[in-house]
Amino acid sequence: MKAPSFWYAPDGFLSSLLSPLGWFYGKGGRLLRTLKTPQRFSIPIISMGNIICGGSGKTPTAIALAHLLQKRGIEVHFVTRGYGGALQGPVEVTSSHHPSDVGDEPLLLAQHAPTWVAKNRPLGVQKAIESGAQLLILDDGHQTSSLYKDISFVVLNALQGFGNGRVIPAGPLREDRIEGLNRADALIEIGEGNILAEIPLFKAKTIPQSFSFSLNRVVAFCGLGFPQKFYRTLEDLGLTLVATKSFPDHHTYTEKELLELQSLAKMHHALLITTRKDWVKLPPSWQKHLHVLDIEVQFEDPEGICNFIFEKIPHLNRPHPCVERRKKR
Repeated sequence: MKAPSFWYAPDGFLSSLLSPLGWFYGKGGRLLRTLKTPQRFSIPIISMGNIICGGSGKTPTAIALAHLLQKRGIEVHFVTRGYGGALQGPVEVTSSHHPSDVGDEPLLLAQHAPTWVAKNRPLGVQKAIESGAQLLILDDGHQTSSLYKDISFVVLNALQGFGNGRVIPAGPLREDRIEGLNRADALIEIGEGNILAEIPLFKAKTIPQSFSFSLNRVVAFCGLGFPQKFYRTLEDLGLTLVATKSFPDHHTYTEKELLELQSLAKMHHALLITTRKDWVKLPPSWQKHLHVLDIEVQFEDPEGICNFIFEKIPHLNRPHPCVERRKKR
């Protein structure tokens, strides 16, 4: 879906009008969570989620956390529902899969660690365990009640914040902010903000990867829950945004839309640029004509967040036998 502008504006007529529906939405989600008994597994599960409807940066943050744990000899796998994909799973994501099969974000995750798509996530967890996983990172798992989570992180984009503080459809929250944070073990804030939370807080930042353009004039497009963050990053890099075009989150682009974007860039004598998440969904014939902004999430205190995890899951300090065997080869 495409976020309405009033979600990120001071309370107005529309948000007030829709607020009773938001109340029912939030209470309905809470009731569903209480009706399920979380299933425990033989290995720990870390949830990387949010309480905002899209755009917080949870997927690159999950990747950053996986890298930290992999460096410490831990066999990490991802499990996700594969939003937008047709496959029910459980299936391990490979380069042969298309976004229409598994969704866009699993294709990004699979570049960094084994990734399992399963609409029934406990089945995906079991497959990962059978394949030698020592720890699972559950992408977009904060509202998942079918799994027991050893640690639950909530990711928040400081630029986005909590919007107008109301629940869908009156605002961008998936659930009541206080209830959502109370179920979390820690908050990960990306960017500079002044978030006050009565839970541990870890700071992170996005680092754009190096690139060079023949022009600094760009037409930017994306299908993100909070596209403003992408556009702000481009401006911070010194690029001139002569035009922008925002699409709904997880949008599948048509040939007509891509031709219109190409014409817009030619008209402005500018380059066409998008995100990696959008790029992976495009046909190869289009991918080679576009520029991509790659970003990486970096924790300000990587040792601090690792120590936090090891304190809650002490046996992670010992490398998994599968990892030890691979190192000896």
